[in-house]
Amino acid sequence: MKCKKAELHLHLDGSLRPESVIDIAKLENIEIPTYDIDEIVEYLRVDRENKDLVEYLRKFDIPCKVMQSKYSLERTAYELAEDLAREGYIYAEVRFAPHLHIKGGLKLEEVVEAALEGFGRAMERYDIRCNLLLCILRHRPTESGRDVLDLAKKYSKRGVVGIDLAGDEKGYPASLFEETFRDAKEAGIPFTIHAGEALGAESVWEAIRLGASRIGHGIRSYEDRELMEYLRDNEIYLECCPISNYQTKALEDFKSYPLKSYLDYGLKVCLNTDNKTVSNTNYNKEIEFLEDYTPLTEEDICRMSENAIRGAFISNEEKERLLKKLYI
Repeated sequence: MKCKKAELHLHLDGSLRPESVIDIAKLENIEIPTYDIDEIVEYLRVDRENKDLVEYLRKFDIPCKVMQSKYSLERTAYELAEDLAREGYIYAEVRFAPHLHIKGGLKLEEVVEAALEGFGRAMERYDIRCNLLLCILRHRPTESGRDVLDLAKKYSKRGVVGIDLAGDEKGYPASLFEETFRDAKEAGIPFTIHAGEALGAESVWEAIRLGASRIGHGIRSYEDRELMEYLRDNEIYLECCPISNYQTKALEDFKSYPLKSYLDYGLKVCLNTDNKTVSNTNYNKEIEFLEDYTPLTEEDICRMSENAIRGAFISNEEKERLLKKLYI
């Protein structure tokens, strides 16, 4: 059994081509630590000594610095969609935080439109569908959640399919944005929440209480058997990102990485890369990485791509069209 790829958890600003970071910096007179390709890669990628999620997140500083214009946002969105298409993807939901891209004077709407234009140009050329998730950042004022929700409503028919909550999971609880997620539910805007990564099962329960139909990571859900049963019985999807989890020290003992056991238990798990550049990864590398811990069968791999499509924030009709294209 062979199948194409689909992914639900992928950050745009964590997946830039290093060459493009240098090129954009030169074109727009942006100062970066180096313009040497080998050296800039070291600034963009997390190293083996990374301590935790907070340190990992610092790797986004340079990408965000060169993503402050319509040109750079459209270009980086196009290039990521192109990279995915060339890797055999038929569907991806890509996320980013609009508030991180207004330092150059862009309005939030212009930020979203530029990324959507990049995806649109790629989709005209390649057989791939890319949609956008808009991230609320945990450390920002709670009013910023309203901004993101308003954007999601405005562009819901143009390629924005939902919202997310991202950032320092330990320092800023998801409950800070409870009102935003309540309003999202009332407006019919679906959402995922980063949880069960830097914190344990309790943060997954919190995301569920707020109404998340998907969990970003959720890898520590095994800590609570009742939670496992709830996730399975209610078909709440887990967006697992193995290499990223390894780098952020999400688990003390990676030999017990539970992705395979989640699948066997009946959880709706999909495999994701999280940040292609920061984590120096791609879909195939994720599978190869797991060979040393919890090997996957071809059936497992295809089931996760199918889960990604079934868990996508798109219509049932779109899901059926993608499922027909999934198997090679």
